[in-house]
Amino acid sequence: MKIRNGFVSNSSSSSFLIFGKSFEDVSFLNNNNKVQELIDEDYDVYEIMESVFPHKSDLEWHMMEYDDTIYVGQSWHKVKDDETGLQFKQRTVNDLNKFCGTNYTIKDLKTLEKAWHG
Repeated sequence: MKIRNGFVSNSSSSSFLIFGKSFEDVSFLNNNNKVQELIDEDYDVYEIMESVFPHKSDLEWHMMEYDDTIYVGQSWHKVKDDETGLQFKQRTVNDLNKFCGTNYTIKDLKTLEKAWHG
């Protein structure tokens, strides 16, 4: 019997750990006219998110290949050195509200973690 003692190069996995919110579709972007145009033009969810997501923000988004759920938030590694956990959470809420045009509070968000193997 042969035992492998190294890295398996033909496997892959991905994961994320963010403080944020999950959404079932792009309706959370209902205040964005560009989103409606893209929906009307039959763009898929991934293309819509790529088109409207604020790339200069600390916010990030994730989707899994087998699931249409959209996860939006900030990675915990983006907590600043002079920032408390509560301040980080509030900053995330503020960014999400600005992006979505909503009034979420810290209680509406949570730590989301997902991992998948491909």
